[in-house]
Amino acid sequence: MRLVCLGTNGLHPNEDGRTACYMIPELGIVLDAGSGLYRISKYMQTSELVIYLTHSHTDHFIGLPDCLNGAIRKKIFIESELRICDENMRIIFDLVKEFLNRVRVCAPEITLGEVLKYPELPDVNWCTMEVKDLLPGDGVITYFPLEHTIKCFGFRLDWPGHSLAYVTDTIARPESPYIEKIKGVNVLLHECYMPDSLSNVSEQLGHSHTSAVAQVAAEAQVKRLVLIHHNTLGLKIGLASACEIFPETEIGFDGMEIEF
Repeated sequence: MRLVCLGTNGLHPNEDGRTACYMIPELGIVLDAGSGLYRISKYMQTSELVIYLTHSHTDHFIGLPDCLNGAIRKKIFIESELRICDENMRIIFDLVKEFLNRVRVCAPEITLGEVLKYPELPDVNWCTMEVKDLLPGDGVITYFPLEHTIKCFGFRLDWPGHSLAYVTDTIARPESPYIEKIKGVNVLLHECYMPDSLSNVSEQLGHSHTSAVAQVAAEAQVKRLVLIHHNTLGLKIGLASACEIFPETEIGFDGMEIEF
């Protein structure tokens, strides 16, 4: 199974990357819908999409009003091979509308309610998540609370022989309750916003620093750790210090593909 990182930055996009968006193309699953969502047209393999949102900070859903419609239109335009004319453009717009009817955006109730206050959202199916929901391919997704400045949730996705945890926008602590929820996953995507030298600032912002994230991975006995949701100040988070604690650590980047 393959996960594609479409946006690995936090807060806002810059030259290094777009904001939070991760996709499993073969199943049409997307985790968060930041500005990296515009890249889905390159990877879409399914006739429908399901997008899971962790919380209501705009860097995690701004792709819905800004990018979703355009990404789907681009995909349909390329695949249809229709020539550009008034009549064909109307056909494409109708096909986009049909596809949007097959898009589900899912989140815990409190997150969904906050996101729906935002203007100009697309006309898709908005769904409240159960604590455990079914996924394509005989999988399940569960959500669990994280410690952040607003209500925020992490996700664990399990299939026979495959597992993934997505933990963004939280304060990593060796005793964090969510560690029990991510035990033993094949891949842990975990935010790492600041280097250890700014650990106090990181926690004040509701985010994690390098060593604490590595300690969480070690405590959870995951197979592989990928650091995501980077700061946009150009501050290096220090891969070496993470690897001293948890050797199977990598820094995520836009366009990275992860087999799990």
